[in-house]
Amino acid sequence: MCLTYRCGLYIRVSSEEQARWGDSIRDQEVRGREYVAAHRELVLQGIYIDDGVSGQKLQREDFSRLMADVQAGKIQRILFTKLDRWFRSLRHYLNTQAVLEEHGVSWTAIDQPYFDTSTPHGRAFVAQSMMWAELEAQNDGLRVRDVFASKIRCGEAITGKVPRGYQIADKHLVLSPEAPAVYEGFQYFLRTQSLRETLRYLHNQHGMDMSLQNLRQSVLSNPKYTGCYRGNPHYCPRLVSDEDFARIQEILSRNRNIRGSQRYDYLFSGLLVCGSCGRQLSACQISVSRRRKDGSLRRYRYPAYRCPGHTAGTGCPNGGEIREGRIEGILLRILCPALEGLTVRLREAGRQPLPDTSAAQARLQKKLERLKALYLDGALPLAEYREDRFQLERQQERLKEAAGAATCRKHLPLCSPPASARELLLAGFAPAYRQLSNREKRRFWREVLREIHISPSQKRQRHFEVVFR
Repeated sequence: MCLTYRCGLYIRVSSEEQARWGDSIRDQEVRGREYVAAHRELVLQGIYIDDGVSGQKLQREDFSRLMADVQAGKIQRILFTKLDRWFRSLRHYLNTQAVLEEHGVSWTAIDQPYFDTSTPHGRAFVAQSMMWAELEAQNDGLRVRDVFASKIRCGEAITGKVPRGYQIADKHLVLSPEAPAVYEGFQYFLRTQSLRETLRYLHNQHGMDMSLQNLRQSVLSNPKYTGCYRGNPHYCPRLVSDEDFARIQEILSRNRNIRGSQRYDYLFSGLLVCGSCGRQLSACQISVSRRRKDGSLRRYRYPAYRCPGHTAGTGCPNGGEIREGRIEGILLRILCPALEGLTVRLREAGRQPLPDTSAAQARLQKKLERLKALYLDGALPLAEYREDRFQLERQQERLKEAAGAATCRKHLPLCSPPASARELLLAGFAPAYRQLSNREKRRFWREVLREIHISPSQKRQRHFEVVFR
């Protein structure tokens, strides 16, 4: 009676080794099956393949599945072609070998039969071989890093994965036909400061679909769009200025402090800073109970802000909550007189009869379309395209402002809430502001304010230091 052993065939390749040595998945599988067919005592229980995974990594998907089958008693012997297919890290090898010995599982390197784990001398020989294999792998890693550093200095692409708006031509990153849409996405986010609105704009205007996380991490937070990468300031063509990129990172950092699941749109989230400890004030809800005339109690909830440093007991003296309505009232008392005076001057200028601007707007739109076509055809460089587009858009804005001033000659209710600070001035600040939703108010304050420092003072009063943009 012949004993049989349930064996598992383990196969691993990395793209670099497969290209250099031709040690492909198919070749390893063929040699493994031939080995099993030549040994009657072996029964192939399963094949475990890790494609494109380094041998220095312990977390490999099919390797983990193989070890689970070993611990479950499904595998009694492991086959692989060479020792470096199994591991390239001595520490990982020793830890795994202890698990195999615990479950009575041996292994065989098909192309290296002199490796034998059944004797102490054989295990010592394998451990020594693993040490040299690890050294070789680390030297390979250093060589790869040196090659990548040289490519980056020369402005060459190091992978086939490129950011949206770029493509690879002659080993370098160049702008793709999608670049104008990506540039407009950056500018739209700067105006709205909303990831979801930017996603919606890119989908509706340019047919670009991506996830919220992809937009935040791969586009808006990617420094390659400034043309700089790993110390090379001219690695690829620039799509966004350093100032705009820094402003975008500031907005993203501020938005991370706003809870995505909150039901209430706090007006000043990310704008309030504790003047004592420097932390950003966190939004909260405070409850106040008031007694009605009939003697019953009614509870009210108000949006407010408080210093997390004081709440955590770190010694910050800026204690207690401050209501959102109080901050809003202080800001409106500061801004309304100056803005209303500016509104009057704008309205008086708008009383002059203005020509119809629809034809001029149509001509500007056609110029923008022709400009974009020239850029996509390669007849116009990016810098010239951006400058000409900026000038045409400025002309469009002036025409729209002139048309808006003509329609604001009477104090009529607004049909739709204004979207920007400029439109608020044209429509009359105080009545227009009252019609805004909380989300639109928050967007307005973010356009106007950089931050507000709130510090405690005597007699339970607070000191406000408002920093405008």
